[in-house]
Amino acid sequence: MLQIVLAVILLAIVGTLVGFYFAIFVVGKKREKFTFDPVYEKERAKHYPPPYPNGWFSLCSSGDITKGKVKEIEALGQKFAVFRGENGEVGVLDVYCPHLNANLAGGTVKGNNLVCPFHAWEFKANGKCAHIPYSDNVPRTAETKAWTVVENWGLIMVWYHSDGIAPTWNPDSGLSDTEKAYKYHSKTQDTLHIHLQDFAENGADYAHFACVHNLLTIPFANRFVYVKHTLNIEFGEGDKQHQAYFSDTAELVKRSTDQKIEHAGGHATVTFFGPGFLIFRFTTKIANVLLIKTFTPLGELKVRMEDYVYAPKGTPGLMIKYILGEASAQFHDDIAIWEKKNFATKPLLVKGDGPIMKMRSWYSQFYTESSYAQKSFAGQYRKPTAVAEELVEEEAGSR
Repeated sequence: MLQIVLAVILLAIVGTLVGFYFAIFVVGKKREKFTFDPVYEKERAKHYPPPYPNGWFSLCSSGDITKGKVKEIEALGQKFAVFRGENGEVGVLDVYCPHLNANLAGGTVKGNNLVCPFHAWEFKANGKCAHIPYSDNVPRTAETKAWTVVENWGLIMVWYHSDGIAPTWNPDSGLSDTEKAYKYHSKTQDTLHIHLQDFAENGADYAHFACVHNLLTIPFANRFVYVKHTLNIEFGEGDKQHQAYFSDTAELVKRSTDQKIEHAGGHATVTFFGPGFLIFRFTTKIANVLLIKTFTPLGELKVRMEDYVYAPKGTPGLMIKYILGEASAQFHDDIAIWEKKNFATKPLLVKGDGPIMKMRSWYSQFYTESSYAQKSFAGQYRKPTAVAEELVEEEAGSR
């Protein structure tokens, strides 16, 4: 009987310590916030590519827009009126009414139409005016811009293209049947003072992993072990050219012997779907976690980042929090660097840096000559420089 009591007490102590750890190092740990000089930020932005690449971007969660609801969303340097009709379909219109520029997001939904709060003009999801209550005549020009919209991943996404052309690819789910059955766990949102290309280039920057991501969030453990990363990135072709695939096998290694600790690491894979969103998969011995991460540019060097977390049914919440805690801590270290860095138009690369210029070449497909401020950057992002091309080939031959 005494042994049972002692065991229960020991478990309670261990549980308390684990709880304190997660409260302090995982849940309670927030990334450092900086104060930004708006004047300097505009100067810093001049060195970066255009702020709005072409692609699909998340405006909000599907659950944010219920039937009969309209909401104003800011993204891509403009404002949208997002509403859902009684038929369940979502419409996304420019927020200002073409009549006298009243804000349509302040209106109501009637049937499947959005009603302006100023003069009660009704607009269909395709942007055309369907009814003017005090006029029998609806001018043919009475319409506002309607954005191409899809619902996928539990998100409402719009297609943005600087030339106004129709979507060149579809944001199909990319989830396996097993993953579609994963249970939703949580959502986080943050606003970053970065260009969204910084995140994509980060995966191709192999050299920084050993400098920035070689430690765990458990302070005392770093005296005995470090993290070793094995990295790879590939780029889609043909009808998958908008996709890129990154993988990272992270192993725990004993500092005293430089030997790998079996079954102690994890594997992360990332599938990029254009510049706006991706699937992040974490596979470990303790739990598997799937994260849908979105990047929506709000303006120059201002990006809204959202994470939607899923895991197999029955996965202990504590294990999910631990994996996310480790991942977010590493990511916060990256953000702290991104928010203070500038863009190197012609980086001084050496062998071992990774396929950074290959990533830039892949990313350049999401800009056109008419992209915002594209004239300032024409020719700089189409192809790697001659020196970088040699480094890319050399890097590929060394793997």
